Amino acid sequence: MDDVRVALRDGAANYCSLSAWKRRFPLSIWLPKYKASYVLSDIIAGFTVGLTVIPQALAYASIAKLHIQYGLYSAFMGCFVYFFLGTSKDVSVGPTAIMSLLVSMYGEKDPNDKELHLPEYAILMAFICGCIQFALGFLHLGALTGFISSAVIAGFTSASAITIAMGQVKHILGQSFHGDTFLDDIILTFKHIKEVNGWDVLLGVSSMVILYLLQKVKNDAVKWEKDDDYTPTTSKLLAWKFLWFVGTSKNAVIVIMTAIIAWTLEYTHKSGKIALTGNVTEGIPMFEPPEFGIPDVFQVLNVGIVIIPLIGYLEAISIGKSFGRQNNYKVEPNQELIALGICNVAGSFVSSYPVTGSFSRTAINSQCGVKTPAGGLITGGLVLLSLQFLTPAFYYIPKASLAAVIIMAVIKMVNYRIFIALWKVRKLDLLVLIITFIMCLCIGVAYGTLVGIGIDIMILLYPIARPGIRLVDPSARQHYDITPKAQRSTESSPLLSNLQQVPLHQIYRDSVLVFEVDRSMRFPASEYIVESLYQLSLGGPHPKPVILDFTHVTGVDYTMIESLHDALEDFGKAGIKLVFCSVKDEIKDQFLAYDLKSLVVYSSYESAIQGLAEENAIDEAAAHLNT
Repeated sequence: MDDVRVALRDGAANYCSLSAWKRRFPLSIWLPKYKASYVLSDIIAGFTVGLTVIPQALAYASIAKLHIQYGLYSAFMGCFVYFFLGTSKDVSVGPTAIMSLLVSMYGEKDPNDKELHLPEYAILMAFICGCIQFALGFLHLGALTGFISSAVIAGFTSASAITIAMGQVKHILGQSFHGDTFLDDIILTFKHIKEVNGWDVLLGVSSMVILYLLQKVKNDAVKWEKDDDYTPTTSKLLAWKFLWFVGTSKNAVIVIMTAIIAWTLEYTHKSGKIALTGNVTEGIPMFEPPEFGIPDVFQVLNVGIVIIPLIGYLEAISIGKSFGRQNNYKVEPNQELIALGICNVAGSFVSSYPVTGSFSRTAINSQCGVKTPAGGLITGGLVLLSLQFLTPAFYYIPKASLAAVIIMAVIKMVNYRIFIALWKVRKLDLLVLIITFIMCLCIGVAYGTLVGIGIDIMILLYPIARPGIRLVDPSARQHYDITPKAQRSTESSPLLSNLQQVPLHQIYRDSVLVFEVDRSMRFPASEYIVESLYQLSLGGPHPKPVILDFTHVTGVDYTMIESLHDALEDFGKAGIKLVFCSVKDEIKDQFLAYDLKSLVVYSSYESAIQGLAEENAIDEAAAHLNT
């Protein structure tokens, strides 16, 4: 009890130490080291990411089935909170395509617009998710996401990308309908094929082509950096930097260009040719708590309360670790959970839906050479400025151009290479990926992901429930009699004094059964292990003594010990010896604490063979004397 008290006291002291509190507020670690030379890099990165997040936020809100201003409401608070609590200089927190898709699955339809959901549920979801993420981080349970394998993540991500892209095809075609799933979108797209609007098709397809070309311009503009022997002139360097900036801001370029086209059509009295975003609520949202009194909260939010916080954290930590390795720094997983949780809780007070780290915007941050999380302050400030002054202009943004932005962003998330890699490396993981992928498309990404995780856990638990049990041929083993002659029990037993002094285990090894278990013995395997012992040892016409080799067993639990106790009793009733060998000290202590009856433990396989041989010889000699 004293040891427990000391451990708790030391743990509390470490958890509440000054260094621990500094780790919870990473700002206190990097801000004192901040240099004046960092300012320009952080401003450029923050401004560039801001130009990316504004059109993305508008587009992602439509994926979440919310009015587009809610995308911007979700794009600034995370930047400010992460400035104080984040451990990665690169990560940009805000709305993402996958989180928006998940949010769209848990909402109540807006009675005024059947294509949209009431925002109150999404905002409350952000609050609840934030609380869960904060609690997991505070309790250091970030490792829970380790139970989601790469195969499940790849299947979920690829299916999400295809689902999102399919959901935007209707805007490219100028159609208007409401679909809840991937299959709904396919069916309804063909049902409403007569509604296709040529103007929207032309604008949407042209936007995708331009986005693709601008992406190529961006990639080509940085190729010279890989050539160490080439140094461009100042004019060429400026030209390439300008092209890179244009390519990086491609989403903003497309939105501005198409909005100008739409405004021109409206100004020339040709309105109605293109489907527009429409009126957007002006101004910065009020700072107020979510509506906790909305009806049927848990019925509406359903398993999203579990899925969204876990997927959100998984996105953020995988991005943080990836760029941490790339830029030579480490992120602290549990602190990232706490930071993300507070981002969502604080965001819910400004009408944000759940957010997480964005890969595309984090990549831009890194490419711009951001030095600290201070770049997020610029990004958040730019979003606030757009809310305050630019919302009237958002009216003219065509739905087709936003759809083009979304499709070109998510199509890169389809990871086809992992299908090939898994086929070569482990086909069972490929099966998990395919099942997850198909289920996500058929029943929705949330339930499909749960199915994939369930299959993964079954595969993970199967070896525990069905450990490898080998019936070892003793004669095939190498045996070494390591017992000194002076200590051999044949010399100390009068009943054996007249027997031939031959190494008994060399004779007796063909008269025993040796079982090896290849891993720890836990309760799911208790019945299987004991039944295997019964079938293989008690089922024959001439039962033999049994040695259970614990060489590879590193742990047992109470249920397994109970089963072994029953096995010892059953073997004893059948007149067959069951002994253990090579048992680790910790397991041996557990056996003794349980007070196993008829327990015989040998230090090694060889000593078990020797001991059983001697016992058998004693029994035979005693029987001979009695006759």
